[in-house]
Amino acid sequence: MTDRRAAFAERLVARLHPPGTDPESLPVAGFRPPGGLWRPRPAAVLIPIIDGVNELEVLLTVRSDRLPEHAGQVAFPGGGVDAGDDFPLGTALREAEEEIGLPSGQVTPLGLLDRFDTITGYRIVPVVGLVTGQPGLKPCSREVQRIFSWPLSEVTNAGNYRQHTGRRDGVEFDFLSIGRAPALIWGATAAILDRLRLVLHPIIN
Repeated sequence: MTDRRAAFAERLVARLHPPGTDPESLPVAGFRPPGGLWRPRPAAVLIPIIDGVNELEVLLTVRSDRLPEHAGQVAFPGGGVDAGDDFPLGTALREAEEEIGLPSGQVTPLGLLDRFDTITGYRIVPVVGLVTGQPGLKPCSREVQRIFSWPLSEVTNAGNYRQHTGRRDGVEFDFLSIGRAPALIWGATAAILDRLRLVLHPIIN
């Protein structure tokens, strides 16, 4: 790791929740139903930060059109908890290896962002990780159409985010988007990137 990357990692760690934080103690943002019982399922995603051609970038996936949930959407590698997972780190690293072939040994977990509830009933813990080297990524064809990267300079530009209002099952909700087709990022992924923006802004701007 270069001195510049090491300094970036050190400053980022100071602005994240420590990797070993009890996830139940993390603040929660995101969707809230208008009433009734709300029991979102725990999930974790990995936000893999890599060395791009000219700057640091974040890895993202386009989910398979054949998936029953969030088909065709841009997402971080991640998913629900499996038996035996060391949640949330173990879940995020396992899913990243399964979905995009990212070896867990090449990921240094830097910390956690606040939890985020989705309208589809998940409570996501985002794990921020720095990827060492240039991993030979391979998408799992059952789950991932393709893998791409997004420059952190784009993530930290507040002007790139757009606010929308949607409706699902009669419930109105607000959501963000960033980017353009075929790499339109919206919903939970855009909201988590926006939270990452707030953490990164004083570091890389």
